[in-house]
Amino acid sequence: MQLKQRAAHSLGWITSLPFRLNPRIRIAPGLLGNGRLRIQGPGRVVLEADVNAWSHAEVNRLITTRPEAVIHIGRHARLNGCTIIAAKRVDIGADCVLGSCEVRDHLPYSESPADRRQPGQPRPIVIEDNVWIGGQVSVLPGVRIGRDSVVGIHAVLFDDVPAGVIVGGNPARVLRRLDLSVSRDNRGQ
Repeated sequence: MQLKQRAAHSLGWITSLPFRLNPRIRIAPGLLGNGRLRIQGPGRVVLEADVNAWSHAEVNRLITTRPEAVIHIGRHARLNGCTIIAAKRVDIGADCVLGSCEVRDHLPYSESPADRRQPGQPRPIVIEDNVWIGGQVSVLPGVRIGRDSVVGIHAVLFDDVPAGVIVGGNPARVLRRLDLSVSRDNRGQ
């Protein structure tokens, strides 16, 4: 297993070399990757230590649309085919797992019918630590997802999600609270 781990670290380093040479992109040590990470746009992107961007099928896309935009991925986050688009700011906490979801802090159109041809105003997105987001989930502008929450497959998040819950549906709603004492959280050990 150590050989596979070293190979994944080496591949992550080699395949991210063009991004490492870009001064607006910061990649901390320990990136795992397999060449399915794309970083585009004029803004800043920060990947903290030990991010796992090894995607099995889909490409991970981190896209900034403005020079002042920031995408920040916390330590030990796992990206598996997600698309993150920021015009202002998207923060992904430590220990998060993102499936093939789409996270965008702005819509390509205004919500007002009178201004429909104009892009929507950006509103920052915050995904707190240890959040799991399933595949085909849409996280819309201004949403905050609380720590230790789980977002079920195909959910659409229009509103904030409290900490320690499972949400699902369109629009997403709380399905149940998680008993965090049962999970025996051992991240600090």
